[in-house]
Amino acid sequence: MILSKIIRRMKNNIWQAKRNAINQADRKRLNPYAETASILSMNCIGGILSHDLGLRFLSPTVNLFFRAEDFIKFCENLDYYLSIDEFTECRDSAIIGQRTYPVAFLGDLTLYLVHYRSVAEAQEKWNERKTRINRDNIVLLNTDREGMTEALKDRFEALPYRKVMFTHLPDETHKSCFYIRGYENEPCVGIITDHDGWDGKRPIDQFDYVSFLNEDT
Repeated sequence: MILSKIIRRMKNNIWQAKRNAINQADRKRLNPYAETASILSMNCIGGILSHDLGLRFLSPTVNLFFRAEDFIKFCENLDYYLSIDEFTECRDSAIIGQRTYPVAFLGDLTLYLVHYRSVAEAQEKWNERKTRINRDNIVLLNTDREGMTEALKDRFEALPYRKVMFTHLPDETHKSCFYIRGYENEPCVGIITDHDGWDGKRPIDQFDYVSFLNEDT
């Protein structure tokens, strides 16, 4: 038991040191256009990548996640949902279940506030960060988690923004989909920013997100 803890700690330390080196190299690759991107993300991916790349949070979708349909609906009706300043705390036990973090409603959307202590804290940060959105450089990050369907993929494709959806299987039908290897026997991708190795890499590193952010279309 003690030996396994030592090995696990050593593994994490080595991974973090290599991750730090990768992050520093990636930051040098960023161009000025990428630094102005507002990353609207279905889950924590956007916040984690922004942190790693040293980017300011120019988006309110940090430290929380949406169900698939709610995220797409949010992006389809961005002006409307950004006009709402107040969250409503969810007290529905059927939605909350065993969750230990707060859940809130933004209009008819449900926000799962994974990394917030309270609805009030999340609301304050949301309202602060939504004022920073750069309408000229919005990018969307999505995954095939949280109830994604083929019909929802079609709606995602129709959104007028630069975008990518990470999927557990190849999808030639939807051009925004990017296949992440390693989840073929699962119903969707896992937490693609997690790691279990020594090399400083994560599943999302199969995608060149720096080049994606740098691309001025």
